[in-house]
Amino acid sequence: MSKYSYIINSGWWCGEKTPENEKRVEYGSSEIRGVAFFREWYESVNKHTSPAKIIVVDSASPTIPELPDDDRMEFVSTDVNGGHSTSHIGKYAGCTRCFFIGLAYTYASEADYWVYVEQDALLFGKGIVEHAIDNMTSDFMFGDRGNTPQPLQQSMMIIRKAAIPGFINAYARIKATDEVITPEMKFAIASTKVAQWLPERLFYQRDYSTFKNKLINKLQYWLFKYGKGYDVFPFGFGRAKPVNFNDKYGYFQHGDEEELQKYRETVNKDVS
Repeated sequence: MSKYSYIINSGWWCGEKTPENEKRVEYGSSEIRGVAFFREWYESVNKHTSPAKIIVVDSASPTIPELPDDDRMEFVSTDVNGGHSTSHIGKYAGCTRCFFIGLAYTYASEADYWVYVEQDALLFGKGIVEHAIDNMTSDFMFGDRGNTPQPLQQSMMIIRKAAIPGFINAYARIKATDEVITPEMKFAIASTKVAQWLPERLFYQRDYSTFKNKLINKLQYWLFKYGKGYDVFPFGFGRAKPVNFNDKYGYFQHGDEEELQKYRETVNKDVS
């Protein structure tokens, strides 16, 4: 039994590219986008974590996974497919809608933490969530940016329950759509008070080839390096590569064929 009470939240979408989401860039093995991969995701969560509930938010996908016989599992479908953050309907992409639903569920529950694990992310190291919470010094813990272009990574995240209302309010106050300011950037802003006082335009996505925009990008970098209001995980890797499967704890997203094979060898080794 875990010494912490937490809800694990994830999203679900499985389908072919359409004109509405044609801007979506796909990384890693095609296997991670298939319906059968859901079972491996679930086994990864079940083996390495101890959640009170597992909340999967489906973005009106045409393909639904076979759900495990687990009383903790709740599968919720939205009325529309919000779309990818690069091409979505309304103000928010499907991922943001998923975050809001999971955060609200956690706040209405008796759990103390919201833990997000992306649908194509796999974990290794039993007690990984507990280890992360042990190292939290703030209300938020996100993935370190590593060698990615965003200020943080979202394939695994933790937010303390008491901070959820303020966080959602700060996020909702951002007027720009997810296509203009990325969800990763909005998470960084909503968890960093000083960033909330700055003009939104500072955080717009832009072409960083010009000197002015390079300077703005550098300002963003220093702001979230030294002024951020969140912790980063005491382990890798998310989308940052390479993944070291010899580490005690870790997680990875967008796994390619070689990484999936190494992961499976590691998990099977742990079992034997």
